[in-house]
Amino acid sequence: MKALNYILHKCLLPSEAEVGEGIVLEHYATGVVIHPQVRIGKRCRIYHHVTLAAETWIGSPHFITLEDEVTIGAHSIVVARSNTSLTIGRNSFLGAGSVLTKNIPPFEIWAGNPARKTGEVAQRS
Repeated sequence: MKALNYILHKCLLPSEAEVGEGIVLEHYATGVVIHPQVRIGKRCRIYHHVTLAAETWIGSPHFITLEDEVTIGAHSIVVARSNTSLTIGRNSFLGAGSVLTKNIPPFEIWAGNPARKTGEVAQRS
């Protein structure tokens, strides 16, 4: 199944990556590349041609973590620098075409290259 997914959509989702329920890989996950040291929370949405790249070895204590309900726009690149972890906080958004190398706190909107805070998400009570 993994090989067929790669052949059809050029999507790399390794078996070592942890994926929560309700994840949506938009546009058939075309061109999505995910490192094995990635943890994706519940109800996250990842658009096409997104790369989640951890500069670490498989089985290391360092991860890229997407907390619950994170959205990552098309053509974004998330890179956790050499042997460090990176977290995108709950209910946060990363805009299309962004390059992220830092943590994003919960309920924030980041965009650009390099990515920086551009707004906040209203918190539900």
